[in-house]
Amino acid sequence: MVKIVPGSDGTPLNVLEFEEYAREYLPKNAYDYYASGADEMVTLQENREAFKRLVLHPRVLRDVSNMDISTTLLGHRVSSPVCVAPSAMHRMAHPDGEIASTSATAKADTCYILSTISTTSLEDVAVANTKANPNALRWYQLYVFKDRGACALAHQEGRAAD
Repeated sequence: MVKIVPGSDGTPLNVLEFEEYAREYLPKNAYDYYASGADEMVTLQENREAFKRLVLHPRVLRDVSNMDISTTLLGHRVSSPVCVAPSAMHRMAHPDGEIASTSATAKADTCYILSTISTTSLEDVAVANTKANPNALRWYQLYVFKDRGACALAHQEGRAAD
């Protein structure tokens, strides 16, 4: 196995290092949940392959003091094109769960996408998001269930929390 050498401050520098960090620090049941995938884990395998193909070409010795990586998402300005994708049950990893995640993205002025399978209510996430940044962008991932009434209710709750 390859020895993983994180950044000088111990911070994981890539996906592989982050996964090893999570394996060490998360409770086993939480790590097992987050490290797995649905059904035959096809999407998980495809994501791993995609990350292997991802290459960043750092431009060294360049002045980056005035860089602007902001962009717009559906007409809403965000500071970065990097958003927090919907991921389930954040409280399995930390007691503050989705509140911490949405607060961090709001303070960073980028988009937070709340999972349908959240451990925090949509309303509480909306309050924390707005408290951290009244103009923050937040979205909600809505699974389309066979019970369309449940979908309609979730949609109404999302609109009410906006």
